[in-house]
Amino acid sequence: MEPIAAEPHYLEQILRNLLSNADKYSPKDSPIEIAITRRDDEADIVVLDRGPGISPEESEIIFERFYRSDRTANKAAGIGLGLTVCKRLIEAQAGRIWARPREGGGLEVGVTLPIYKEAEL
Repeated sequence: MEPIAAEPHYLEQILRNLLSNADKYSPKDSPIEIAITRRDDEADIVVLDRGPGISPEESEIIFERFYRSDRTANKAAGIGLGLTVCKRLIEAQAGRIWARPREGGGLEVGVTLPIYKEAEL
């Protein structure tokens, strides 16, 4: 796969946050999966867990500042800024972040970033 057009420190921070969230909210010894796929000129990096997940209505609101789902607020510490920071860092790199309930329970959170293309002279 070609390189992803991303600032390495930003991408590392985003992935650390997504993996930390998956670990925080998943049952002990539950696997956390990571999938990377390419679609046209973009790459998707997806983190999948088997935690309590979110309702479909929360798919966008979880990226708002200080949002904590009523279903999970008492299960782990936090103030609701991690996903907001991830969204801003992804958007600063011409990417997108998204979340949806996972079939069979849990959460699927993904980022989409452009594939790096060398400038043609």
